Amino acid sequence: MNNKKIIAITGPSGSGKSTIASLLCEKLGAVIPKHCTTRKPRKDDAKDFYRYLTHDEFNSYLNNNSFLIASGDAETVAKENGNFYGVLYEDYNNCLLKNDLIIIFASYKDIDKLEKLKKSETNIIIINLTFSNIEPGIKSRIDNNPMRNHRPNDIIKRIESAQEDNLKYGKKVRKLAECNVYTDLLSIDETFNVIVSCL
Repeated sequence: MNNKKIIAITGPSGSGKSTIASLLCEKLGAVIPKHCTTRKPRKDDAKDFYRYLTHDEFNSYLNNNSFLIASGDAETVAKENGNFYGVLYEDYNNCLLKNDLIIIFASYKDIDKLEKLKKSETNIIIINLTFSNIEPGIKSRIDNNPMRNHRPNDIIKRIESAQEDNLKYGKKVRKLAECNVYTDLLSIDETFNVIVSCL
């Protein structure tokens, strides 16, 4: 287990998490376990990336302590409470058996769980990708991605959620992260190089 390294990539919507993860997989041989979500599939979802669960299924896994990390739009898992995301131990362990470099995507809401993992024997590195200014950062990334055909109200919700998470958890995330990168100020290549230097 000691030679295994887990990279937890966190940050608001559109901050470059998927792009950076793809580069880490391509250039360093990292792998990404399946992630779970209760939201509907989107056009820009990577093939086979998600397990699409109902809220009842997600809640059942949660009650059975089956998640390595899990969080969502509310404390209680229910359809009326929004979307929820997580990584099952099963999927994480399957990757861990075969690979030395694992990537998981985490929400700012997962920071307490990530802190516990850091204090355990887990060799986990937190990479925080964010914006120097959240609102124009998210708007720019969504506007420049034709696959993300979000309605204006959806964009507003994403911005508000990112701002709330930053206010509530941002200070702790930045403190615990080995690498904090403002991706609206750097190119993808520069961002990648900064991250590699932190690994």
